[in-house]
Amino acid sequence: MKHTILTRSPLGNPHRVWRQDNFVLSTFSAKGENMRDVLENCADAGFTMLELGWASHEQAEEALRICEELDIDLLFQDFSVFGGMQAHKLDRGPWNDAKAVVDHVAPYKSCVGYYIWDEPYVEDQLIEARRVVDLFQKEDPARCPFTVAIPSYNDKFTWKNGEFAGYLYNYVNIIDPPMLSLDYYPIGLPGYTDEKQLDESLMWCDLGLMRQLCKRYNMPLWFYYQAVNLYKYAHFEFPMVRMMMYAAVLYGAKALQQFTCVGSVIDDKGQKSIFFDETKAIHAEFKKLGNTLMALDSKYVFHSGDLLPTSPYMTGLADDITDSEVICGPLQDRVSVGELEDKYGNTYLVILNRDFTVDKTVELNMKKTSRIYEVSRETGRQSVLEDSTDKLTVTLAPGDAVLVRVQDAAEETYTVEYRLEK
Repeated sequence: MKHTILTRSPLGNPHRVWRQDNFVLSTFSAKGENMRDVLENCADAGFTMLELGWASHEQAEEALRICEELDIDLLFQDFSVFGGMQAHKLDRGPWNDAKAVVDHVAPYKSCVGYYIWDEPYVEDQLIEARRVVDLFQKEDPARCPFTVAIPSYNDKFTWKNGEFAGYLYNYVNIIDPPMLSLDYYPIGLPGYTDEKQLDESLMWCDLGLMRQLCKRYNMPLWFYYQAVNLYKYAHFEFPMVRMMMYAAVLYGAKALQQFTCVGSVIDDKGQKSIFFDETKAIHAEFKKLGNTLMALDSKYVFHSGDLLPTSPYMTGLADDITDSEVICGPLQDRVSVGELEDKYGNTYLVILNRDFTVDKTVELNMKKTSRIYEVSRETGRQSVLEDSTDKLTVTLAPGDAVLVRVQDAAEETYTVEYRLEK
């Protein structure tokens, strides 16, 4: 069988210098009694990046040294010196000493960027975050000046009051970030039930708006998913986590940011905790799938009719399956499909079982007789799943997904591999 090697390019906001080469698997502000245990276990679990949001001086200094030893990328912050969280630390005044921070971290190759601001949301926070982002880009243009937007369940800018879309547009236009990152932690929010799962969650609206903005401004989509039982819901299982991770990929995410490893992957002493094994396994999958995912742009997102069926907010934030050139609807309940495409016109599907309680056999009708290649989670390589079919059938575990490539069955059979070209 013919094997084709195609190039892919680094990603990033064209207005910024920093570029993303590889798929990111990160965790936020890992803390524990023993930072070496914390970071060694995070490395063992497959995280490729540590984000030092809210970090104390002591935590920041330890993380710098240990991440360098373990070869884990680091978004650096010493919260006693710089950075903000919503309005917190906005009273620093006109902080301008980015050069001192840059000089301090210069010897550490693992330091790939700076954690500038967590959830700036009113205008003075956005303006100050932009100013600090620009300071760091001026002093250290190759490293990433990172910020993250606030989700729509804040108390000021929501879908219900009609203010959230305007907020996220302002966030992008004022800060002009190198990527668009947002967090959303839906399990246990008011209105969440086992019966509805995430059928009525506005997480899908937030992701849809992010996708629109990322396409418009040509920047990568990064997404914080929930890995701990923040709201003390009656139960919290890993298929919930898995579904949120693959939901982001459905929308074209290039980074999966975990909130947080403490209480999920490790405990407060830094020892392995309840989801360590599951996290390590799914990270191994994404390390194999990530090279292909980095080459793909989101083209369409399709949902079954049971997702936000009466919501006025979803309009324009997902697509009509009749627009697809490869599949037909309708989709079965709790099934979503992301249609993605590389710059050469190769078409891929991420097929997601949104139900995190039951296995689901998903049947997709193809618009024309197609050859289907599966992208292996074990190797990252493509192999023929169906040589000639009008219907694709896959069985997915709760909250699980599959990545496939779709080709006209009449064309020559060939597999695809991507290589980064700088």
